[in-house]
Amino acid sequence: MAAIDRVIVDYGHGGMIDGEYQTPGAKQYNFTEPEEFTIYEGVFNRGTASKFMSLLVRAGVETYDCVSGKYVVDSIDTLSLEQADISLSQRVANANRENKSGSTIFVSIHANAIGMDIKGPSLNVRGASVFVYKASGLSGDIARNLIAEYGNTQLRPRNVVENQSFYVLRKTAMPALLSENGFFVNIDEAKYLMSEAGQWDIARAHYDSIKDLLGIAPNIV
Repeated sequence: MAAIDRVIVDYGHGGMIDGEYQTPGAKQYNFTEPEEFTIYEGVFNRGTASKFMSLLVRAGVETYDCVSGKYVVDSIDTLSLEQADISLSQRVANANRENKSGSTIFVSIHANAIGMDIKGPSLNVRGASVFVYKASGLSGDIARNLIAEYGNTQLRPRNVVENQSFYVLRKTAMPALLSENGFFVNIDEAKYLMSEAGQWDIARAHYDSIKDLLGIAPNIV
């Protein structure tokens, strides 16, 4: 597989600005039973992306945040990331502008909501999937690596899925993958996704899925 020396990171949807969630509605869920608990997908995405980017930067990898349109030069936290819900077209334009042909990959971090019906949340849907435009080539190889690495998290590994409709997979100019990290309509997974431990587990899984392509030591934390 080709060597990677630049990783472009996308974290889906919006975050929090002055206590207001920037992507209300379908990208959050308010649990009432067995207890009151709210998950915001965009907050999870940012928490995990900040940890993933911190791991990459510590390892000396060129790391580009395509939501803020900036390179990351030091370890970062969730609140330092762009909180606005930037358009998909702007994210892709930022990513493609920084593409270094043959050595750049694009990683978009999300959580899944499929399985929610009018009766509310479901404990029957769980696990992590990775979406790619085509399952062949570098993006497919990394996606399969990531599925294997989910075995080191509390998320059940599901599958690699080809998808030609996701905008960021269809329009990016480099190998790209989009991870759906658990189902936020499952309260057990939602709590894990919103925990610091869960976000670190998932960030490390993403890092470990590409570490052999970076030419660096596998354990940096």
